[in-house]
Amino acid sequence: MKKTLSLLFVTAFLFSCSNSDDTTPNPDEKYLDGFYVSNEGNFGRGGASSSFISADLNTITNDIFNKSNGRELGDVSQSMLVTDKYVFIVVNNSNTIEVVNKKTFKSVYTITEKLNLPRYAVIKNNKLYVTSMNDAAVNVYNAENFSFIKTIALNHPSEKIVVANNYIYAANLNYKGGRSVEIIDPATDTNTVDIAFENAINGIATNGQFVYVLDANATSSKISTINNTSITTSIPISQPSARNIVSDGSNIYYTANVGIYKMANSLATEGTKLFDVADGGANFTLFGFNVIDGIIFTSDPNKFIDNSKIIIYKEDGSIIKEFTAGIGTNGFYKF
Repeated sequence: MKKTLSLLFVTAFLFSCSNSDDTTPNPDEKYLDGFYVSNEGNFGRGGASSSFISADLNTITNDIFNKSNGRELGDVSQSMLVTDKYVFIVVNNSNTIEVVNKKTFKSVYTITEKLNLPRYAVIKNNKLYVTSMNDAAVNVYNAENFSFIKTIALNHPSEKIVVANNYIYAANLNYKGGRSVEIIDPATDTNTVDIAFENAINGIATNGQFVYVLDANATSSKISTINNTSITTSIPISQPSARNIVSDGSNIYYTANVGIYKMANSLATEGTKLFDVADGGANFTLFGFNVIDGIIFTSDPNKFIDNSKIIIYKEDGSIIKEFTAGIGTNGFYKF
């Protein structure tokens, strides 16, 4: 009888352990909901890093790549691409794209092939498309095994890149002489159409259906809507040298000097100013900027002399939270 009871007890214990293992959280999965932050570091001196802000906006964890992998990220963390499985960290001056597990931030793969000062990346049809600071081209990689597929020739080196409907849109770098958005057909991976703009392109954004392009100079600015392969709407805006265009919900946000502006994405009327931020100096004010679910994320890189200051606002200009992050905070991304 004792043997039978002992056997039943052992069986029940093992069954219980087996069931509990199915629901035991992975202790390495530290990042489950919140916002990733890209910190450039100092060009030529490394120091690139990543941070994570909790979903309730109460806490920040800095240097999460190093903490998860036991090594430095590299030189100039230019941008991030967050997917359902991975975060792709584009490290410009190191000529790498670090692929990390989205929940653990542990390295999965490091892409190096054919990279020449990469800038931004998007995914379409399970392919990763990457722009280059030096090359008039977009590189294409398999988004699952990360192998190189091909290079798509452009007319000019391009900066930010977005996906909308059935096309990929690469905006020419404004300091490389190009003033076009070059459109790629991902079905054939060819550059099919170029849309020219009057001024340098200072920003591009999308709501997944339409693409919004901000072109500007020292005296004027304009926002245009691209639907598929043609411009459908344009509206001049009063602020010269506008930049940092973001699409969030049914609204568009952009910055000019120290001001943050908002307009409906119908482009029916010019944007209205929400509030001003502190002046961090030329080329540094609003160095990092994004609007996610109506929450406004900004950064002051302290002229790259010290760690960056992140300030998160409501639309009325009231401050939700302030954080200290790494050197050169340049971007904010939703988990």
